Amino acid sequence: MKFRIFLLLSVFSSFTFSKEVVDKIAASVNNEIVLLSELKSMEARLKKVGSIEESLLLGASPDSLKGNKKAQLDFLIREKLVDSEIKRLSMSLTEEQVNAELAQMAKRGRMTMAEFTSYMAGQGYTLEQYKEVLKAQNERRAFFEKEIVSKLRITDEDAYGVFQTKFPNYRPSVGEFKIAQIFFSVKKGGPDSALERAKAALEKINGGESFETVANLVDETPGSNKDGVLGSFKSGEFLPEIENALGGLSVGSISGILRGPNGYHIVKLLDKKSVVDPNFIKVKEQIKASLIQQNFERQLKNWFELKKLDANIKIYNEVL
Repeated sequence: MKFRIFLLLSVFSSFTFSKEVVDKIAASVNNEIVLLSELKSMEARLKKVGSIEESLLLGASPDSLKGNKKAQLDFLIREKLVDSEIKRLSMSLTEEQVNAELAQMAKRGRMTMAEFTSYMAGQGYTLEQYKEVLKAQNERRAFFEKEIVSKLRITDEDAYGVFQTKFPNYRPSVGEFKIAQIFFSVKKGGPDSALERAKAALEKINGGESFETVANLVDETPGSNKDGVLGSFKSGEFLPEIENALGGLSVGSISGILRGPNGYHIVKLLDKKSVVDPNFIKVKEQIKASLIQQNFERQLKNWFELKKLDANIKIYNEVL
């Protein structure tokens, strides 16, 4: 009898000692703990598709965790910080929600649940193991969307700034000008006379007379309209000398004297419509997605730094 009791105690002690070794605490994060067994399983996790939430790598690659116990422990601590926030915000998924997601995945893959289970076995998961992975993935991504991504403000202007940086010589073209002009023909007394008339007209405008009043008095445009209004022209349809000058004008402003092939022009810009480079339109969403990712990583790093300041984190160095 004594021998039997001794044997039972020996077995129990052996089991307890073994359990303590396997489940020794590697770190504590507030009320959460990282077990040594979790740390030991990291190398195996790295070999399984989808078992590592790459957002938690903070811009590093999964390879950066291989053989690096400290990096692995830091990663597990970040997991605990996020998961504790998910619990605090009541964002945990129910088993029914996870099962529904699994069913949808099988349906999208045109597989029965048995076929899906077999497929996941080929990826190194039992169905229950993959349910845990899927649950954690969806909870964390929903958390990131709510707490970080939804607060990012990336505009078309931000994307356009990146586009211009990549193509510094690009200038947005003007799609359409609406202009008025006062024209002085060289056929009427020659170039010098036309220039003098243009100078006299500009002097009146600079002296306070309205462009429209002067245009109605002295404009020499054949078939000219009231107030010198010419109408609207698409980019490339007007004289290059004048179009180049218009590019530097704001709506309502008046040019200096411009030399054209047939005389001199004083131009007023009535309206203009800028068109966005079609090349930018093609890559706009791609640039915005890249900016969101960059800003997400930066904001997530800041989030972890702030959470670490508030958290009670203890690492047991002897486990490393």
